[in-house]
Amino acid sequence: MDQLIRLTIRGISLSQIQSGIYVLLLEEESGRIKLPIIIESLQAQSIASALGKKDPSRSFTHDLFFSFSKKFHIRLKAVVIYKLVNGIFFSYLLLEEENDIDIEKGKKIDKKEQKIDSKTSDAIALAVRFQSPIYTTKEIFDKAGIYFENGFSLNKENETSEKGIEKNNLLFFKEKSQQDLENMTEKDLNALLNHAVVHECYELAARIKKELDRRE
Repeated sequence: MDQLIRLTIRGISLSQIQSGIYVLLLEEESGRIKLPIIIESLQAQSIASALGKKDPSRSFTHDLFFSFSKKFHIRLKAVVIYKLVNGIFFSYLLLEEENDIDIEKGKKIDKKEQKIDSKTSDAIALAVRFQSPIYTTKEIFDKAGIYFENGFSLNKENETSEKGIEKNNLLFFKEKSQQDLENMTEKDLNALLNHAVVHECYELAARIKKELDRRE
């Protein structure tokens, strides 16, 4: 795990503009770089429930998986967000059977790790329940991470003036033409998509997603 970046959950926000849209905000240890991920309502509720922010009497499928794993001595060692394609994050669960006892030999048996692909929001809902670490790669952070300073998001050139913040994060978004999007690299489109979502510029986010899909 030394080559990966550990993340923590910063929060979950519901869009006041578009119904059913939630943004899960993850951050690295310093808190200056955040990774926004769009998630569905059910997964958002499940994560919030596991964090103790919702009705604890409600049960989710993730709770069943957690109970099943505990019963059969399987633990979630880590969640790894390892790929980003066209605005979609791909993750896997790193599972490990807990050590068991070989009765005949009287010693513990080491179990192998297993990787299982998972929807990122489901993986994080499980990570919260297992209290397992969440990681991502530096490549994904470079592609989609958003830099923050004193609560404001910055571009990677660290433009910190009020005018620079307004232009790069709000007005700049809305001024993007279709030709501008077509001339951007996939890496820049992914970064812009995440900025647009954080600032609730959903019309632009939809156009960016359409351009990314066109390039498949």
